[in-house]
Amino acid sequence: MEIKSYKSYLIPSLIATVFLSTYVILDGFFIGLKLSDLGLSAINIGWPVIAIIHTLGIALGISAGIYISRHNALNEYDKANKAKLTSFLIALGFAIIFSILIYVFRKPLLYAFGADDIVYPYADEYLTYYILFGGIVFVLGPLLIQLLKNSGKSKIAMISSITAVSLNLLLDYLFIIQFDLGLKGAALASVIGQGVSFIISFIFYFKEFKGVSFNKKYIKDLFVCGIAPYVLYFSYDIILIITNRIAGYYNGNEAIATYALLTYVLYIINAISQGIGDGIQPLFSYYSAKDDKQTLRRYLFKSLLIALIINIIIVILFVIFKKQIATLYNLSDTGLNIFLYAAIFYAISYIFITISKILSSYFYSTNNTIYANIIVMAEPFILTPLCYLLCIPFGFDALWWSYLFIQVLLFILSVFLYIKSERI
Repeated sequence: MEIKSYKSYLIPSLIATVFLSTYVILDGFFIGLKLSDLGLSAINIGWPVIAIIHTLGIALGISAGIYISRHNALNEYDKANKAKLTSFLIALGFAIIFSILIYVFRKPLLYAFGADDIVYPYADEYLTYYILFGGIVFVLGPLLIQLLKNSGKSKIAMISSITAVSLNLLLDYLFIIQFDLGLKGAALASVIGQGVSFIISFIFYFKEFKGVSFNKKYIKDLFVCGIAPYVLYFSYDIILIITNRIAGYYNGNEAIATYALLTYVLYIINAISQGIGDGIQPLFSYYSAKDDKQTLRRYLFKSLLIALIINIIIVILFVIFKKQIATLYNLSDTGLNIFLYAAIFYAISYIFITISKILSSYFYSTNNTIYANIIVMAEPFILTPLCYLLCIPFGFDALWWSYLFIQVLLFILSVFLYIKSERI
């Protein structure tokens, strides 16, 4: 395997991941202009359902990438090549199955994820068009982006992502503002953008499948390796579901809309951290297989430093312009007041998130799946439910400052596990 420079892996992956994270942000911006709090609430409730399949493609792509990099480092090229087609066919099969299941059970899912009778028709419209027209490409597109990165084609992955988001932006404006298609327009714009991204990626990756056979023996390995990245990416949506329900219980759709806007900044912070971590995953996996701990340590600290610098700048800008951002998304007066209070707690938490996300990516890239799973499962399944119980004695305001508490605890856990791993 030809090891390219750190920069050649990092920059295209970072740009690609950040652009891919903007789908829901762009939808929210244009829908906020047209439907205000109600539209933002519908997107924030519908997106976690979509993320069930979207995250599947990302996780399988990362899992296959780790598998490919490790076998290339050991000169086991035949095994590495078989993982490519196997992961693609697995993703296709699950895309079909999950799309059917989500469409059939979309009503109970949306209500379970925080919808009420007012917002349900809007969330249902958004979800239906996403799933019916884009279920398959929203799995295969992210999968191919990850596979392109691990084949030394990070620039193609970047171009594919930029094209998709640019097209999505244009179509959001046309469908929502000019043609007044509302939430169905937002969904169709995203589907078309992702569809074009899939076509571009497939054209450039297709030759990797030639002469390669499907091998069911790799299915288990791909799934085991994909658990940590799946939970890592979907953990955010689990927290989204829990917070939506609590926010809706206390202050209805206005509070959910406020939370939607807070999550848009979080999407970018997460995308930068994940883009850096996943971008250099081929290097982490390669040097881990070579047992070159010195190089691994150097790349990890460099990644942490870059992510922290970028995200601190974003946090500062967010704090300075938080009121203008809320106005831009057309929040109601009630939503604006909630947003201004919650913003400072979320802004501080973004710094801690940066470190825990990078360390989690490092663990699963270096095949330390136990530590990776501990970090990614602790937040949605242990820390978040426990901390959100603080809303019982302290009320609605605890929903916002408890999130900062969660991220500090997760940061401490992540650093502790890293120190422990270095002593083994």
